[in-house]
Amino acid sequence: MKEKDVILGEVNILLTIVVPCYNEEDALPYFFEEVRKVADAMSDKYNLAFEFLFINDGSKDKTLDLLRSYSSVDK
Repeated sequence: MKEKDVILGEVNILLTIVVPCYNEEDALPYFFEEVRKVADAMSDKYNLAFEFLFINDGSKDKTLDLLRSYSSVDK
């Protein structure tokens, strides 16, 4: 997501949320669905833009595969 110039009516704050992940294959789908709902609602209400930075710390499960699939959908 790119920052926009501060102009009335446009997004003027980019909020980055950092999410550490280690073997979160089971939790990620729920987390991703719920956090998107909140981000969408806050974006509309407060004129914010969000980016999520997921940090995979060497997971042995399919955490990385899930993160890659989410990133390809949400660009």
